[in-house]
Amino acid sequence: MKLSEVPVGAKVMVKDVEESEISPKLRAIGILPGVTITVVKNAPMGDPRMYKVFNKLISLRQSEASLVEVEVLKDSVIPLSSAVPGPYKVKQILGGYGVHRLLSKIGITEGSTIKLLEDRRVVTPLGTFDIGFGKLSKILVISAETQSEQGS
Repeated sequence: MKLSEVPVGAKVMVKDVEESEISPKLRAIGILPGVTITVVKNAPMGDPRMYKVFNKLISLRQSEASLVEVEVLKDSVIPLSSAVPGPYKVKQILGGYGVHRLLSKIGITEGSTIKLLEDRRVVTPLGTFDIGFGKLSKILVISAETQSEQGS
């Protein structure tokens, strides 16, 4: 996967940096194989994006980030909208009181376990719900398998 394709909030490990005229700059700012990077946020139009490398915040254009081959870490928190179908533990809900209240009414709260279906519907202890892409992107999750391996 390319760094430019990673969802906001995810942690990745650099596998390789493609050679180009910009690759020396990328290495100079710490983007090297084995280094962990966190995707912090997108600019309003999606380009550039902000990344955390070591304790530095850096900004890369999508064309620069597409030169970096990465692997998403198992313990990475990602938006539910970017997740593959399966069980997840809710780590954080972005948004205000209204979003939290709406999601809690259908059984989605921080710490709860939910399941994402192939058709993007969500299964909670209260039933199966279609909450829409916008709400899915406000739910940050970690794989339930990863959670059980860590014993948390």
